[in-house]
Amino acid sequence: MNITYLGTNTLLITQGDTTLLVDPHFSRPTMLSLLGKIRPDPARIASGLTRSGINRLDGILLTHTHYDHALDATEVLRQAGGTLYGSESAIHLVQGAGLGVKTGVQVVPRQIYQIGSLQVCFHPARHVNFPAPMGWLMPAEGRITRPLRPPTWLWNYQCGAVYAIQVDRTLIFGSAGFEPGAYRGLAVESVVLGVGGLDLQPQSYLQALYSQAVLDPGARQVFLSHWDNFFDPLEKNSQPMRLAKRSISQITALGARYGHTVQVLELAHTIPSA
Repeated sequence: MNITYLGTNTLLITQGDTTLLVDPHFSRPTMLSLLGKIRPDPARIASGLTRSGINRLDGILLTHTHYDHALDATEVLRQAGGTLYGSESAIHLVQGAGLGVKTGVQVVPRQIYQIGSLQVCFHPARHVNFPAPMGWLMPAEGRITRPLRPPTWLWNYQCGAVYAIQVDRTLIFGSAGFEPGAYRGLAVESVVLGVGGLDLQPQSYLQALYSQAVLDPGARQVFLSHWDNFFDPLEKNSQPMRLAKRSISQITALGARYGHTVQVLELAHTIPSA
């Protein structure tokens, strides 16, 4: 199984003829544009898919439905096909886009879904808490309760249920949050950990996150995502958000303490994963 990092928490997962995409985010609205209503950018999405070599998809997997994880999901469905797997909030995105009911699956936590050659399981998780004012715009709780049709305000992309997605022996966290005790004994080999917002948490939280998300499931490899400045276009040479550098350093130190490999995912680079 191979993983290609496409910025934010967008992960292209391939194995044989099976192709999955996690949290597609190609439109990448600028910070200024977030002052108005937002919508997927079909041209940027088409460019991102082409640049990534994506002709067709078997599945789109959503960890949660904040705009930087779910804004582009339905337009990617239109352009590349496949089925969207996610929460009830994710299904309201499908309905708002006017897509057929068969294009979306509301997942049941801990149930195994066979998508092509890959087994996928959605484990309960939580979203990291943001301080104000970001916490007002993107709260860690809240659901999309009716079909959502863009253009709309970014705060209408409520978080919905949050999941850590297990794809075979890799566990993917879109946010630096966890459900206590939910991952013990999963026997995964690697973890993808989104570090967005982690820099605002105390060291004690980081230790608890690492213990729950990495040590409990038995992972030996840690890959870091959601570090880039996702307000920049994907084609720019994105640099880590300023405070993300500190989180990366702290997680790397924890990995060294436990004898784990910690690797920052590089844009457009493909790595083998368990």
